[in-house]
Amino acid sequence: MQCLRCLDDTARKVADAPDGSGAWEMFYCEKCNYAWRSTEEEIVTVVEKRDPRFMLDKVDFSKIPSLK
Repeated sequence: MQCLRCLDDTARKVADAPDGSGAWEMFYCEKCNYAWRSTEEEIVTVVEKRDPRFMLDKVDFSKIPSLK
C-alpha cells in the first residue's frame, strides 16, 4: 500500500476499530513512520489535496544516518 506522506509502497494496515464495527482502519508506513486512520479528512487521505509542506516524497531517506 502506498504511504500518503512519502508515497513509498511500505504502508500497511495495522488495526481495525476495536468494536468490530469496521468504522475505521489504521495504517502505518514503515519508511517514514507516518500513521493515519481511514476516517481522516480528504486533506490527509487525498495526496493531491495535501499541503506539499507536509509531504516527504522528495526526501532521500538513505542520506539520513539514523534511518540506515
